Amino acid sequence: MKTPAFPARLPAGIRLDALVPSASGAGDEPEIAFTPVPRIRNRRNGWTEARQRGFIAALARCGSVKAAAAHVGLSARTAYRLLDAENADSFAAAWDQALDIGRARVQADALERAMNGSFVPVYRRGRLVRVEYRRCDKLAVALVSGRDHPSLAHGGAASRRAHRADLAAADAAKREAERQRDELRAHYDSDLQEMIRRGEEALKAARQPRARTL
Repeated sequence: MKTPAFPARLPAGIRLDALVPSASGAGDEPEIAFTPVPRIRNRRNGWTEARQRGFIAALARCGSVKAAAAHVGLSARTAYRLLDAENADSFAAAWDQALDIGRARVQADALERAMNGSFVPVYRRGRLVRVEYRRCDKLAVALVSGRDHPSLAHGGAASRRAHRADLAAADAAKREAERQRDELRAHYDSDLQEMIRRGEEALKAARQPRARTL
């Protein structure tokens, strides 16, 4: 049985706060202030300032980078590319803050569904046949035991930028060390060739017959 996949982009009229409600009501999360990443070219279909702010707001609601990027009409890959852009430190900090808020809301909603149950659609041959009200004991056990998603172990956006900066610095240091090594090797080869040339000249001069005086 193949269950129909949900659309990657939200249909018109469906809001993220309706999908992941908070305990105290939708839309009550604090506004995250940050400086948008400056763009060299302000493309209408690119990461404009409005899209960046919409992405951060959506991320604080759903806790999913893919869903938040799709909400503003872009892909998660371009979001991570924007995260690696220059002067994106403020955006990275807002990313981490929004992700923490969004994941907390998703966990709270998951705990609510695990404890009180939720409506689950049942498909048969690709068609919705009924909706059942179920409780998920496995979800409750996972939440109580504290098992987080594997993605939480990889650090946040700011850590990603710092790690990339460290890698870039390490690569630059490696290239500088290789350059210095090549310069020393070239200098050594030059001195060696000069020593060989002088030795050959001295040997040639020693082999020349001396003029005898009568």
